[in-house]
Amino acid sequence: MEQIIYVLLLFIFLNCVMKLSLWQWWQRFIYSLALGGFAYWSMDYAMLQSKTRIADYLQNSAVLQNMAIIVTIESVFCLAFTLTYLQNDDHTIRNKWWAKVLFWYPGPLMFPLVFYLLTQTLFAAVGVDFSLTAWLFAGAVVLLLPLIAESFRFLLPERDHRVEVHLLLSLFICILGLIATENGKIVYAVKEHPVDWIGLTFTLGGFALLFGLGWLLSHYRWLFRKS
Repeated sequence: MEQIIYVLLLFIFLNCVMKLSLWQWWQRFIYSLALGGFAYWSMDYAMLQSKTRIADYLQNSAVLQNMAIIVTIESVFCLAFTLTYLQNDDHTIRNKWWAKVLFWYPGPLMFPLVFYLLTQTLFAAVGVDFSLTAWLFAGAVVLLLPLIAESFRFLLPERDHRVEVHLLLSLFICILGLIATENGKIVYAVKEHPVDWIGLTFTLGGFALLFGLGWLLSHYRWLFRKS
């Protein structure tokens, strides 16, 4: 389970960098500066942590449930942005205010990730002054994060390709978040009862009807635009 959490953290980092690659350089620098400032500000809290305490957090069911909620909300915002962007013919966010909010949504999951990396850096830098370590770590965040985002722009020059990768990473984060935060504890036991075939038939029929209406609406709307 611990390895899955590490993979989840890696995907969160890659997803954030992919989103930053869609921004301008000065916008990426402001976000990186906020992360660096948070890293140095949280130094006092990171000093109080230990490997045992962090391991206890990862075994706490309440912490895992809260983490699952935050990861799910983060994934919903990212998926909403990518789908809104890709559904337009010109692949732009246009002038809708909520689309702009989704575009400028920074990805707050990077803040706990930065805090976790800071604690691991403090554990590794034995005998080094905590303040100096925090300063160096914050500086590395401010400098390296925009450079990594720029390298993704170089590797994937097409903006649409970066948005598609952002979509895939968001899906993986949502799935890994649910897997990594599952603690195997069942709150309510499932009671056995006979299958309601009539209700199931109505449900599937309603789903098929709505799906067909949606397909017809989008199809005729596309034909109307084309004509």
